[in-house]
Amino acid sequence: MTGKRIAENVVAPIVGLAAFIGIWYALAAAIGKEIILPTPGETLRDFFRLLSHRFFYAAIGRTLLRTILSFLIAFSLASIFAFLSKICPFFRKAFAPFTILLRVLPTISVILLVLIWFKSATAPFVITFLVIFPMLYKTVTDAADGVDPNLIEMGRSYGFSPSKLLFRVYVPQMTPALLTGIGITLSFSVKLTVAAEVLAYTKESMGRYMQQSAAYIETATLLAWTLAAVFLGFLLEGILYLIKRSLTRWFYGK
Repeated sequence: MTGKRIAENVVAPIVGLAAFIGIWYALAAAIGKEIILPTPGETLRDFFRLLSHRFFYAAIGRTLLRTILSFLIAFSLASIFAFLSKICPFFRKAFAPFTILLRVLPTISVILLVLIWFKSATAPFVITFLVIFPMLYKTVTDAADGVDPNLIEMGRSYGFSPSKLLFRVYVPQMTPALLTGIGITLSFSVKLTVAAEVLAYTKESMGRYMQQSAAYIETATLLAWTLAAVFLGFLLEGILYLIKRSLTRWFYGK
C-alpha cells in the first residue's frame, strides 16, 4: 500500500474521527452539564457498564434478528416481484402504483398506522418491511435493467437454459449494483428498526432501553445505546463488504 493510499484509507478517517470527538468534547465542556450533553468519556463509561449486563446482549440480539428477518423477507419478495416485472411488462406497469405509493408514503404515517394495527412485538418487523420493500424492489429492477442486452443475446445464442442465463449472465452483472443498494438499505434498516422499537416500546429491544433512558433523562446511557446501534450498523456493513469481496473474486477473479 502506497503512502497516498495509506493517507486516504487510514489517516483521513482517523483525522475525521478525532475532529468529531474533539468537537464533542468542546461542546460538552462548554455546556458543562452531563444531563444535556455528556462527554465522550462519560458515554464510554456507560457503554462499558452496559457490557456487563445480560439484557444488553439480549436487546442487541433481538434488534439484530428483527432487522435481518425484515430485510430478508423484503429482499426475497422484492426479488420475486422484480423478476415478474422483468418477464411481464403488464405486471410491471400494474405493480408500479403500489411501489410508488409505498415509496412516497411518509415514514411516520407508516409507523403510526402499524402501531395501531399490530402488537408492539410485531410492529418493528412490519414497519421495516413496508419502508424498505419499495427501495429494494427498485434496486433489483434497476440492476436487472442494467444488464447488457448483448450478453443476454450471446447467452441465448449459445443455447443457455433460463437457469444458466440467470446465474451466468444476470447474477454476475447485477451483483455490484445489488450489493451497493443492499448496503445502503441494510444500514437504514437498523435505524428504522430501532426507531420502530422506540415508538412501539417493544420488549427486550434496543429501542425500548433508549426510550427508558430518555424518560429518566439518562443522556449518557442513551448515547451509549446509540453507540451500540452504530457498532451494529458497522458490523452489518463489514459483513456485507466481505461478502462483496468474495463474490467479486468468484465472478470476476479480482
